[in-house]
Amino acid sequence: MSIKADKKHHYRTIDKTCLWANISYLILRVFYLVLFLVAKLYIIAGITAGTIVIYLLCFLLVKHKKYYLYALLCGNEFFAYITATTLMLGFDTGFHFYLIGLCVVSFFTSYFSKKDQIRNSIIWVGLSVAIYLTIYLVSEFNKPYYSIDSWLRMTLFITNAIIVFAFVACYLTVFVRYAISLEDKILNESRTDELTQISNRYGLYDYYEEIDDKDEQAIALFDIDDFKFVNDHYGHAAGDLVLKRIAEIASDEVGDEFVCRYGGEEFVAVISGSVLEKLEALRKRIEKEEFEFEGEKIHVTITIGAVNYSEGMTLEEWVMAADEKMYTGKHSGKNRTVYSPKKNKKTSKK
Repeated sequence: MSIKADKKHHYRTIDKTCLWANISYLILRVFYLVLFLVAKLYIIAGITAGTIVIYLLCFLLVKHKKYYLYALLCGNEFFAYITATTLMLGFDTGFHFYLIGLCVVSFFTSYFSKKDQIRNSIIWVGLSVAIYLTIYLVSEFNKPYYSIDSWLRMTLFITNAIIVFAFVACYLTVFVRYAISLEDKILNESRTDELTQISNRYGLYDYYEEIDDKDEQAIALFDIDDFKFVNDHYGHAAGDLVLKRIAEIASDEVGDEFVCRYGGEEFVAVISGSVLEKLEALRKRIEKEEFEFEGEKIHVTITIGAVNYSEGMTLEEWVMAADEKMYTGKHSGKNRTVYSPKKNKKTSKK
């Protein structure tokens, strides 16, 4: 994933989360408003109506990607609303649960906003704890402004408990999914060669562990002949172009089988079936290929060494055996395939 695509994914995650969170907050406030009007609690209903206006305005902040400002506004609104509702309706209505939820949301928001991640989150947690203890102590020594019926108290407590647990679960789900996607991205990048965009040697290690029928596989190590001349004569940019094109050609020739850049100008392919035919087709195609760079045509060849898997071979031993065959080809004139199947040793030359 490119940096541009990564940022797009990042902001898409924030956009969706903020939008759905704001819709949920708005619906919740409308529910409270209806409940308070039915119970004829007009002062708290008026306060709730004011918060509805705030959340309608918050859609503009989300639209213009003012995420940090949106989080600050929502956080402070929650502090004020929780304090007001608890003092007016009583601690046992469960509005204080939102302070616990805010601690989770604060870390989520700080992480995605990229602003003083830990410091800001700790400040929000500290404020939540301070407000929680304050409204608890005030509620212990003072009666609430309203004396509400038990049905309303129970309805508010159950609603607030369910909503807070649901919000915490949703925010953590979004965070975990995002974290998993980042882990997958990092793992994929660590197994992908940056220049050629095919697997690297670490990808080969993973592939080796996943092969179930190693006895049916052959490993081929191939190297660009006299690659130093290409870099010295045409420049490293030309060398990079050749490496990328050879990676594309090799990937095309092996099809669904495995190919990777092993390092420098060396590549590895793990193939089965008609091994010699496939490798010769690859070698001949590269021999005929014209690599164009800044108006100049570059011709290169490769030398391939390949061996079948033998029982008990480690990956390093398997690659080393192919490497020995490749150097046999190098010392025999280059631009050739040296292949040793299990039973009959074959050598194909240019």
